[in-house]
Amino acid sequence: MRLYAFEGIHYTPQAGDAGELAAPPYDQVNDALRDRFHTQSPYQFVHLSKPVAPEGGDPYRFAAALHHRWLHDGIIARDPRPALYPYVIALAGGGERLGVLGLVRYEDPAVIRPHEATLDKPLADRTALLEAMRVDLEPVLLLSEDRGQLDALLREDLKALQPLVRHRDADGHVHVLYRLDNPERIARYRAALDVPSAIADGHHRYKVGQRFAQEHHAAADTAAAAKLAVITSLDSPALTIDPIHRAFKEPIDLSRLADLAAGAQPFHGKSGLGFAAAVAAAPQPALGFWVRGREPEVWHFAQPGLAVEVFQETILSALGLRAEAATDGTVIYRSHADELWGQVAAGDLGTGVWLPPMQPAAFAAAIAGGKMLPAKSTRFLPKVMSGLVWADHESKLL
Repeated sequence: MRLYAFEGIHYTPQAGDAGELAAPPYDQVNDALRDRFHTQSPYQFVHLSKPVAPEGGDPYRFAAALHHRWLHDGIIARDPRPALYPYVIALAGGGERLGVLGLVRYEDPAVIRPHEATLDKPLADRTALLEAMRVDLEPVLLLSEDRGQLDALLREDLKALQPLVRHRDADGHVHVLYRLDNPERIARYRAALDVPSAIADGHHRYKVGQRFAQEHHAAADTAAAAKLAVITSLDSPALTIDPIHRAFKEPIDLSRLADLAAGAQPFHGKSGLGFAAAVAAAPQPALGFWVRGREPEVWHFAQPGLAVEVFQETILSALGLRAEAATDGTVIYRSHADELWGQVAAGDLGTGVWLPPMQPAAFAAAIAGGKMLPAKSTRFLPKVMSGLVWADHESKLL
């Protein structure tokens, strides 16, 4: 993977507190949240990432004009020389996840590995915005196979750096961005990160930028030929991969799965979080089933592989469902274990299926050969924020 330092664009004091102007990634901002952000400040980042033009105009051209005006008026500014931006997330529950924000060259999938398919609608929206703005607004999250070198470099440099911006997200995590523009240190990061990486979050953003670079024949070693990214080590001790649980509207027939299980244990707790913890503690791969009218049970399976693959490739087939059930609305997805528990308890859903978290090493091994995981296989939290620093296609690189 080729890493570049770049002339970052960020808010100036004229805009107000830069930390309060940052925002979640566009795909986490629904229309109601977008409208609330828009009323908070005329400089809130969502005016760019989820633009709404006045009087029904073109939102993408509006965002391009707005960005140009902010630069002209000094609301935002470009750093005078290329830099990397160490990105630290102080976790609400303790500990911190380290990363570095830079630009990375678009690469062959063997070097920067996707792990899930993309949908056409988000691609079209993000493509139109990039075509109008020529600005890379939001980073992807990459997981680097650097064997912990990145964390070691960051711990050396963070001792002497001062925060550029600080943001507290809705879950209480504190995101702190720094600037590092020493060419010798930048070279060490480039060497350490000259290894394969996996796209953890931001597949649509990466694919949009890659298509733009190809279609516009972007010159090598330019900002247009690279993607804004926060890079975190796969060996980071604070990296977690949370599951996205599954459900069905109706009760399923567990007897159809009986020959697949290596064992099953009843669960006597009263919460989805407790059930999820029991699934995580079971021999893997494991799934938790709660069918309306029965007691919850934790099942483990003898076949190798990830639990999400067992569900997709084995459970659906045993239930007489095609693979498309994962994307046609038959399978329902819930991010929060307690939300799923409450909906099964209330009878709103007939069956809940709880999945365990995924180990980073297992994630890396699963996609190493270019394999695509099932839809909604992973949830990397905390999300990296947008609006801390970003790049346009005029940025000079190092």
